[in-house]
Amino acid sequence: MRNYRQWLVFSKVILTLLGLTGWYGPAQAAVNIDRTRIIFASDDVAQSLTLSNDNTTPMLLQVWTDAGNIDASPDNSKTPLVALPPVFKMQPGELRTLRLLLSSRQQLATDRESLFWLNIYQIPPVTQDIKNHPRKLVLPLRLRLKILIRPTELKAPTEAEEKKLRFIAKENTIRIVNPTSWYMSLTLTMDNKKSIGDIMVAPKTALDVPLTRSPTPG
Repeated sequence: MRNYRQWLVFSKVILTLLGLTGWYGPAQAAVNIDRTRIIFASDDVAQSLTLSNDNTTPMLLQVWTDAGNIDASPDNSKTPLVALPPVFKMQPGELRTLRLLLSSRQQLATDRESLFWLNIYQIPPVTQDIKNHPRKLVLPLRLRLKILIRPTELKAPTEAEEKKLRFIAKENTIRIVNPTSWYMSLTLTMDNKKSIGDIMVAPKTALDVPLTRSPTPG
């Protein structure tokens, strides 16, 4: 359950401290999630996911959603989604259900999926070991998961829809054209057996993926 994207979150003050002291604390995902993305089907108004605290210490969590700006604070993020509970504590080994409520679809696109992000901010406790080492910092960890919301009447993409993706070889890039109504996630495997993963192309758009060498047209 660790194949989701991990982001370290810390302030400019902590960054300065790190530069001065050279100390880095542990940044391990203590709380894990039972999925890597969340999909609201056309008739869904809520989704639930399970969190598990796999650490041996309690963890304080803050949860919020954003529209793609990773720097947006919970107070400044405006989305049609509500995460419940927004702040809570998890004991070691505890399982907890997190609810996501879709308050409205009125401002969402009606011809394609909409993308938002779920943020789970983990704050570890100050242990005796940290107290004994005043120069040691423990950095909070922020996990981000995709939230895809499908408009009314838009079902899951079929294999035929996925085959509509077009690939255009250009100098040192591959252009991926997605004419469909869905976000498409994929991995490119080159003829030298190297892969470029974590690619996501928005609906009805094109994305240029840089390569380390020129592609072979075809």
